[in-house]
Order: sequence, then structure tokens, then C-alpha cells
Amino acid sequence: MRCKPNGLSMCVCALLAFIAYGSSASDLAIYAGPPNPGWISPGSVARETADIESGLGGMFPSMTTFRDGDEVGYDSPLGLWTQNHTSNGAADVLVISCGTMPSGLYQFPNVDPDGSPIEEFLDGGNVVINIADWFGYMSYEGGVRSADNAAAGAANIFDIPGLSFGSRVNAMTVNDNGRNYLPSLVDFSSARPWHLEQFAGTDWDVTTFADAGPDDADPAVAVNSVTGGVVAAIIQKDWPDPSDADDNRGEVVVEFVSNWLTAEGVITAVDAKGKASTTWGDLKAGR
Repeated sequence: MRCKPNGLSMCVCALLAFIAYGSSASDLAIYAGPPNPGWISPGSVARETADIESGLGGMFPSMTTFRDGDEVGYDSPLGLWTQNHTSNGAADVLVISCGTMPSGLYQFPNVDPDGSPIEEFLDGGNVVINIADWFGYMSYEGGVRSADNAAAGAANIFDIPGLSFGSRVNAMTVNDNGRNYLPSLVDFSSARPWHLEQFAGTDWDVTTFADAGPDDADPAVAVNSVTGGVVAAIIQKDWPDPSDADDNRGEVVVEFVSNWLTAEGVITAVDAKGKASTTWGDLKAGR
């Protein structure tokens, strides 16, 4: 399934944005905090994080990795990074490599259903990428499970009442988008698929990379047609300790950023000569 703004119109918008605002390269942050260990182990978080750091570090002028102790409260290092990158003239990228939603981004349990730092970050035209566990469900900061946001976490962040990533139809088959953009992706069984019918009639346009029928997908990415915010949820399954040979989560995140986000003009990456290219992310400065 593919529903998104017309590519030509995005290119025109990016060119106009460059003329009006100039070009500003995107920054990257990774939250590699404590995971829900039944979904991804601490060792696997370390492996995914290392893969992402090595695969994406050269694309961004600034890359910051936040770990346990960096994520507690809106004034934490992670919380402040998110707030400082909400409206800074570029589409910045936050990867949640542990699959949990800390209080620095969204205070549990659903304390701020509207206007949390992560929602403001997305409303500012930025990118959030989640792997492993149900996006927004709960925190494990300090190594202790928080009170659950449950399904309301993602529903509030997306601003879609009733949104769910519950297990449903899980046997994912890689589609043409997956083959083109995510070459490391293989057919697999998801545990927390996107429920595509829940996005109908919303401001979110969804692109899928593997499908299990018309209404279930994983991975997928949603782009807000009003704010430009982007949420990708990738390989959301209980897979705590896969072998090195089988574990492809970090590689797929790298390919999603390197291939899809750049091809769609969502982010501004730094080229080999250290110069920023012009993309749709520059529009954020004018919002």
C-alpha cells in the first residue's frame, strides 16, 4: 500500500523552501535505553544501536546516543534534545532502538495526551523511528517497567482515537517497496502490525514495506500531510535474542533512513564533501 504526497509537488516545495530559508542538515539521536526484555534484550539493543551508529553516522553532522539515566523527565538530556530540535530548520531524526517510550518524550501513564515533547517534535516536521515493541506503550527506564500508556500512547501521539498495534494478521511478505528500499528485509512474523484501516480519513499517509493482507503491515511509515511529521515502526515483534546472522533490525533502520527518507526528500543529509543537500525538511523552518 502506498498513499503519499505527489513526488513532483514535494520537489517543488523543497526548492521553494531552499530559496526562502536556505539549507540546514538534519541531526540524529538514538534512544538506546532499557528495553522490555521479552521483546528485545539489552544485548540486542546494543547491537542494533551499534549498527545504526556505524551505518548512519556519516550522514549526519551531529549524532547523539542517549542511554539509561538520560531519559527521565522532560528536562532530561533526551527531553531537551527533542525540544531543541523541534523547530530548528531541519527535519531531525530520532531512532528508538530499545522499543520503549521514556518519560523524557512522553510522560507515563498518558500524563500529557496532547502536547507531549514527542508529539510536538512530530508536529514540527521531524522523524521518529521505532523498533521491537509496540510504539509508545510504556517505559522501562531505570530497568523497571513503568505504568503502561497501553494503546493510548500511540493513539495520542498520532492523534488517532482507538489506534492499535495489537497482534492480528502477522505473516508479513516483503512487497515492492521493501525490495526497493529495504534490501535486508525478509518475510517474517510480526507481533505488532500496523492496522492500516485505522489511518483512513486521517492526516497520515502510509507507505508499507511488507504486508499481510490489505489492512496489516510491518514495517510501515506514516507521513502527516499537514505537519510533515514522520513515524516509522519497523519489525515490531517479540524477538529478544536473535542470532547475529538473523538479526536485521539495525540494518533495516539504516536502509530506511539512507534509502527511503532521502529518496522521498524528508531529511537533509550531509554529502561526502560535508555540504547539506536541499530537501523537504527545510519546509519546517517556515511552519
